[in-house]
Amino acid sequence: MLGDEEWTTIDATLIHWFYLTISRDLFHAVVTDGDDALAVWTKLNGLFTDNQLQRGVFLQQEFFGSHQLDSSIDDYYMRLKKLADELRDLGKTISDDLLLTALTAGLNEEFGNAASNLTLIPEPTFPKVVAYLSLEERRMKMAKTRATHIALTVGTSSGGPPPPSSQALAAPRFSPPAASYGQYPPPAGYF
Repeated sequence: MLGDEEWTTIDATLIHWFYLTISRDLFHAVVTDGDDALAVWTKLNGLFTDNQLQRGVFLQQEFFGSHQLDSSIDDYYMRLKKLADELRDLGKTISDDLLLTALTAGLNEEFGNAASNLTLIPEPTFPKVVAYLSLEERRMKMAKTRATHIALTVGTSSGGPPPPSSQALAAPRFSPPAASYGQYPPPAGYF
């Protein structure tokens, strides 16, 4: 079968597919001249499965240490979901309850009230909680926008400084400097 032209074409096609689907640096690090598709697949598979323990440790640390910080709810839950999926690929089971725990533990302070309201959701699931938090995030953004708008409106309509009076716009009265009187003060009643 080594000399079979059809098999050589299929082998070259598979190697080309590996080349197009993984990073070029990784491909060049793994592949050597004369490798067939099986050898390339074996090397790539070994590269990703030989370090499962270390990957699992790092992914668990990242998963349980995730915090929302300044990211949106959508970005935060997608990061958690991606990490959970990667852990599942390594054989680590991430339950829906564990996802919910990690999600609520990492929420920023703005979601303090929303996090306490999660206990009111009957039979909470990860998708239900994410939907609730997304709506809460929209509500908080609208409240901030409204508060900013009201502050600007109040500041420009009635809360701003009074307009300058016509007397303030008139030319200032002249008063001679103190040094023009010499060393002696002006006599009483001079002004």
